Order: sequence, then C-alpha cells, then structure tokens
Amino acid sequence: MLPSDKRALKPMQEPDAAAGEEENTGSRSVRRALDILELILKHNQPVTVAQIIGELSIPKSTAYELVRTLSDGDYLEPSGKGSGLFLGRRLFELGMAYKSHVDLLRDGSRIAEELRDETGETVQLSVLENNLMMVLFKEEGIRPLRIISNVGSRVPVNWAAAGRLLVSDLDDKGLAKLLTDTVRQSPTGKAILDVKKLIGQIRKFRRQGYATELNEANEHAGCVAAPVIDGSGRCIAALSIVAPEQRLAKSNRDQLIASVIAAAEKLSRRLV
Repeated sequence: MLPSDKRALKPMQEPDAAAGEEENTGSRSVRRALDILELILKHNQPVTVAQIIGELSIPKSTAYELVRTLSDGDYLEPSGKGSGLFLGRRLFELGMAYKSHVDLLRDGSRIAEELRDETGETVQLSVLENNLMMVLFKEEGIRPLRIISNVGSRVPVNWAAAGRLLVSDLDDKGLAKLLTDTVRQSPTGKAILDVKKLIGQIRKFRRQGYATELNEANEHAGCVAAPVIDGSGRCIAALSIVAPEQRLAKSNRDQLIASVIAAAEKLSRRLV
C-alpha cells in the first residue's frame, strides 16, 4: 500500500474514535448530573457547590457547568438561604406527570369498569402517542353486538371522537401541522380529511365537553367520548363508549353522553 493510501485511511478511523469519546463524555455528564440530584434528595435540604465537588469528587469547573445547566433548565434553584441549591420546579412538574400517569392507570381502569357495568357497552381509555390515538386499556361490553377493539391499537386522531379530544389543547398552528401530517382516510371512507373542518370540530367538541363519531372508523358503529383533564387543565386522556349504531339513536346517545362525561369528570378529579 502506498503512503498516500495509509494517510487516506486515517480520517475514516478518527471520527469513530471521536464519536465514542464524545458519547462517553456525554454519558459521564448525564451520570454526574443525576448524581447531583440524588445527592440533594439524600440530604433533603439545599447543598452548596462545594458540597457537590467534595462529596461527588467532581472537578470544580465541571461541577459549576453542570449546576449552571441544571439551573437553566429549572431542575435546580437557589434555596433563598445562602448559596445552597435545591430541587427546582421542573422536577416537581415531572413528578406530578408521573403521579398523573400512575393515577390514570389505577383509577382509570376502575372507573372504566364502572362505566361498562352502567351502560353495558365497551369502554376504552385512550391517550395520544406519537401523534396517534392509542387505546391504553378497555373494558369489554356485555351487551349483544358489542364492538371489539384492541388494546394498544393506534389510529389517526381524525378517525375517532376520543382522538379529536386528545389534541384539543394544541393551538391552531400546532393542530394544523399535526393533522396535516397524520390524517388519512378510514376503512369506511367516511373520516373527515379537511384540516380546517377538523380544527373547527375539535374546538367545538372541547367547548361542549364531549365528542361524538358515527361510522367514521367502523361501519354501523360509533362512539361518544369525554376528556380526562389533569390539574393543569390539559386533556391527558379520553374516556369513550363504543357501541353499534342502533344503540346510538338520539335518546340513548344522550344518556351515554351524560354517563361518559360524568365518568371522565370523576377520573379528572382523581388527577388533581
């Protein structure tokens, strides 16, 4: 091999080594940042940068850089007493989000079962995942001609009443982008595809506190849904009743709407 060939190989090898070094450095920084948070949690009181340096054996310049980064992201904040630092509001928000998720699964399954027993229809709780509506769990209906749905299934939000509620907190610009990227026609060929019309419908559904859909996702079937609202006022899930179209005539539909709204409000209160 010619010398020039050897030199040509070197640039191809160096990026991998550099990438590995960068990855190791990044992982070490993340670990040290977590160590700082865990140190404060262990002490359960504000700590100083000097304590962080001493107890975690972190270089002084690295400690100050990590503290600055965590403070900029509101993961740390001054304690108000001397130079101590304590856990910031962002960690509180993350903790509340975790609590809401745990409560949603625990209380949601119980309330969904109660709603199924009350109406006899299939009840499901859905959330937004990767801009699609996902069925988180369901209680199978006990009436004849019940509708079968699959836990974990994901569909575009324009197919379902619950899906339209799940995106109702987005502003018009964000909503238009999500819908433009995700809408597609349903198996029945009856799903709404016009983004402007969908946005108007979504706003109406959120204002009135419930959503309805008939034959858009499944032939001869529909659903009524209500939003599950967390302590910050956001819709984090939607509770829905799925039924054959003959049981969604106006008189029975109004009764189902009242039931799903009451159940969703009950679950929402558990999340506050």
